[in-house]
Amino acid sequence: MIKIISFEGCVGAGKTSLTNYFSHELKVGKILEEYDRNPFLRDFYEGSDVNLETEITFLLIHYSQLKKTLKNHNGDFILADFSIEKDLVYAILNLNTEELKVFENIYDYVIQQVGVPYGVIYIDLSLAVLRRRIFQRGRPYEINADLRYFKGYNDKVKQYFKKKAQSEVYFFDVDDLELDPDNRKLRQIRDTIQEVMENTFISNGG
Repeated sequence: MIKIISFEGCVGAGKTSLTNYFSHELKVGKILEEYDRNPFLRDFYEGSDVNLETEITFLLIHYSQLKKTLKNHNGDFILADFSIEKDLVYAILNLNTEELKVFENIYDYVIQQVGVPYGVIYIDLSLAVLRRRIFQRGRPYEINADLRYFKGYNDKVKQYFKKKAQSEVYFFDVDDLELDPDNRKLRQIRDTIQEVMENTFISNGG
């Protein structure tokens, strides 16, 4: 069965860049989040009452991507720049009790179908670096949002992945990360990914 190793972390931490880099470096497939397919995202950031629509849409986008990849991919591993478990965390943070019940019913079905990542590389940034990354990305709805919003959410998501995640999670502070083969932090992340893959191979009798 294909095993997914996901990059997770705050907005602008470098999840997509690292997924692209290690997909090429380690010769494994990848899934990149199609966040721009969510028609409710801009309204959500602007404060409109579209929380349930936003969270369910993200969940179904991720489900569709994972289901398609798991069906068509031939390798043992695949990298992703998102973890479907974060959909649940955001739903808990953003939805009221009744909305959350609706979301959880769909989420439970999705997890039964595609599972959770085999491993999660959780990458974290300081607020100063986060601010710079958001401006570099140039997405207007992120630039106009309060940075404390992103920081507050990141802290809560990080606590979930530390204490409640079903996946095995590995944490990295990436303030000093560069996409340079000689970068110490990049090597540490690569070694962790390779260790996860090798341990799986051994446990399966390889």
